[in-house]
Amino acid sequence: MKIEKIRLKNFRNYEELELRPHSEVNLLFGQNGSGKTNLLEAIHYCALGKSHRVNHDKNTIMMNEEFGACGIELIRKNVKCDIAVKRIPGDNVKKSIFIDQKKIIRLSDMIGRLQCVIFSPEDLELIREGPSVRRRYIDMLLSQINIGYFVALQQYRKALEQRNSLLKDIRMTRKSQVEWLQDFEASMCPAAKVIIEERRKIITTLNEYTKEVYSSISGRENEILTLDYQSAMKDADDIEGMFAELLVKSRKEDIQYGMTGQGPHRDDIGIRLNGKNMKMFASQGQIRTAALSLKLAQLRLYRDVTGDTPVLLLDDVMSELDMNRRTRLLKEIQGVQTFVTCTDRSDLEECENKRSYSVRLDENNHARITEITEGITEEKEVFSEPDFT
Repeated sequence: MKIEKIRLKNFRNYEELELRPHSEVNLLFGQNGSGKTNLLEAIHYCALGKSHRVNHDKNTIMMNEEFGACGIELIRKNVKCDIAVKRIPGDNVKKSIFIDQKKIIRLSDMIGRLQCVIFSPEDLELIREGPSVRRRYIDMLLSQINIGYFVALQQYRKALEQRNSLLKDIRMTRKSQVEWLQDFEASMCPAAKVIIEERRKIITTLNEYTKEVYSSISGRENEILTLDYQSAMKDADDIEGMFAELLVKSRKEDIQYGMTGQGPHRDDIGIRLNGKNMKMFASQGQIRTAALSLKLAQLRLYRDVTGDTPVLLLDDVMSELDMNRRTRLLKEIQGVQTFVTCTDRSDLEECENKRSYSVRLDENNHARITEITEGITEEKEVFSEPDFT
């Protein structure tokens, strides 16, 4: 899988951009705030239809502009595909997604066409923070390779939201509407079965990949990183039946608190180093290496499951790695189309097969990109008439 062209129009601080990236490593360097991460965000947007940084689509559009868009052209297994995400004035939805110039109705029609793995400073929260961060990681991972999982996750979340809303109404009004809960529970249980079964399988597989990658990146064979799935129903044979019973048993307590206390929305991934909880005992270096290992393990898993290699996005990674870890990382990403951001071009000077881009702000605080190759400077930055319509 290779991205052949990236197009931006009023996206973040890019007024216009058309960029044809290198098939392997693309180094984006420049001062903080110049727009390096915005380019990675645009690629992620075209993979999952959402930002990895903000929840609201309008935050990705250039200030004082109504129309904004990002798009990529890629080739996968010798088949070309054009993906564009647009925010169109007067449109009733937050955004419109186009595949090969045709507007799609369901987000599931987009998922999986461009697979990407992104690592950013915020991903240290995978180790440091609570279960919701790790659930989001595994949900995004699975959604890109398993449409059935993505659909089940959407169904579950919608039914969960409806059940929670009814629980709060019952608590506030004290009216007996308990029988209505059954309708939402009937939608939650089969979806929960799919979610838990797929999480159980993928975390078992991911555990083996992560062990290998952590050992490779850290260079410390005596440090063993392990993952395990933490769920009240992870060992159940009849997940759907067990969950239905749990929901019935917990209704009184759920009404009291106005929320559903049982289910896959409470699951977690245990992350341990030599059997110890990393959140409690790991050093900063170990945490960073573990978080990076999770993302690189995801890349390996995608490659083995789909037979294709996803695009890798590395945001501000190199400055925190010593030379040995950088060398091992570069070995790990050989043959992978990778976009790397950093403030200092020398952070990746040992990488030979790359294309370097300087990212800077112009007098209007718009991002500009200049290609720098072997001492030759070539403006790569823009086209005057973007083909977004």
